[in-house]
Formats: sequence, C-alpha cells, structure tokens
Amino acid sequence: MDKRFWLWATMAMLAGCQRPDDPSFYDTQWYLAPETVQGPLRTAASGTKGVTLRLTSDGKLSGSSGCNRYFGSYQLVNGTAFQVGAIGSTKMACLGELMQGEGLFLDRLSKANWLEQEGDTLKLYSDGFETPLRFRQQR
Repeated sequence: MDKRFWLWATMAMLAGCQRPDDPSFYDTQWYLAPETVQGPLRTAASGTKGVTLRLTSDGKLSGSSGCNRYFGSYQLVNGTAFQVGAIGSTKMACLGELMQGEGLFLDRLSKANWLEQEGDTLKLYSDGFETPLRFRQQR
C-alpha cells in the first residue's frame, strides 16, 4: 500500500481522540461512570462518594476510590501515554463490595498506560484489561 494512505489513516485515527492539552482536562473532577463497569467496581462508583479522578498540570493525581481518598503522581508522555507513580491512600474500613471495588479501581489505576479525552469523557486504559474505565467531567 501507498505510504500516503497509511499516513492519512493514522492521522484520521488520531483526529478522533482529543489529546489532554485542553485546559479543562486539568484540575477537573472526573467521575467514573457506574453504568460502564460491573460488580464491585460498580458498587464503588455508585456509592455516596463515588470514584473520582483529578489530575493536575504538575503531575499529581488524587480522588476518591469509593471508600478512601487516594493520592499519587503521574506522567504524561506525548499527551496520551500515561504512567502512574506510587499511590497512597487513607485507611478507612468499608464493608464488602465497596472495599473490593476500591481495590479493583486502585489496581487498574496503578496499571494505567494510556488515556484519551473525548469532550467530557476521559478513557483510562490499563494493562491486562480490554475496556477502558470511562470517566465523565463534572461541570
């Protein structure tokens, strides 16, 4: 095939995914959409605190994991490749599925390797998982 075709196809694919260089990306509370996950993770996302993610432009991340607050660091490479550093959290005890959902979320967050912003939706891809976690921007 022609090199121009592959260049065009690559550009078309990338055009559909907005890079997180939009100022609304940073310092925004992103909420995990409960209808996009199942089991204990849905329980955590649907709970009183929900599952949230906030990224700052200086490489810090924080939020609610359903029961506890978490915090850490991240690095963006080329605008979409995503690497998470060590994650810490508060240590409140919660019951059953809420605690399980929190563990699942923190596991996926620690394995995150790619993100995309499409309007008010943020998709977080993680190693070992077929589908991304989908967050919605709170306005």
